[in-house]
Amino acid sequence: GPPLLLEVARWLMGRPSLLAVSPSLAHVFWKSRSELNRPDLQFVFSPASFREGVVGLLDKEPGMTCGVWQQRPESTGYVNARSANPFEMPIIQPNYLAAENDRQVLLAGMRLGRALMQSSALAPYFDKETSPGDGVQSDDEFLDFAKRLGTTVYHLIGTARMGPDTDPGAVVDPQLRVHGIQNLRVVDASIMPTMPSANTNAATLMIAEKASDMILGRPPLAASSD
Repeated sequence: GPPLLLEVARWLMGRPSLLAVSPSLAHVFWKSRSELNRPDLQFVFSPASFREGVVGLLDKEPGMTCGVWQQRPESTGYVNARSANPFEMPIIQPNYLAAENDRQVLLAGMRLGRALMQSSALAPYFDKETSPGDGVQSDDEFLDFAKRLGTTVYHLIGTARMGPDTDPGAVVDPQLRVHGIQNLRVVDASIMPTMPSANTNAATLMIAEKASDMILGRPPLAASSD
């Protein structure tokens, strides 16, 4: 509509515009339990209300969104070939929330997110909770909401993980060479053997930089204490 066209015009003219705003303007790292020695939850805050169950679409009314996810989930899925035809879509089973600890961490995260939105700092800007809504209170209700409407945050890893050739689940060696195949390497987040904390972009860039050095035969950088 007209408001969006106005924002497009402002962006084209180099003026402040909503189109130049990141979807997530604030991030919080926190613990699901106080006795943990490092955070296991990540929250993102967006200055818009996202459509429930539809990725990337906004509600018509103004609002804000608090999203939460576990940093190092224990649940693991799999990607299997469906047949010998390389063009046939693979079988993908992420197995979200299969581990009990993952369910407990997510429950703590959703309850903490609700508490943050109702805190004294945000209360003046908070009218009502639209999703999941005040009707969701019990653990089972929260988990049902998460299973129905939870989505990936696009940080999947480990489908071609690094490991020794004695490991049946490993695909590449420490030089990122595919076991049993000559002149083939994998250079992306799929080689990560375990889930890193937070977003995977920086770690993936590091993998690419290291791979380029190995492919070009450059020696490793000297150790530094700086």
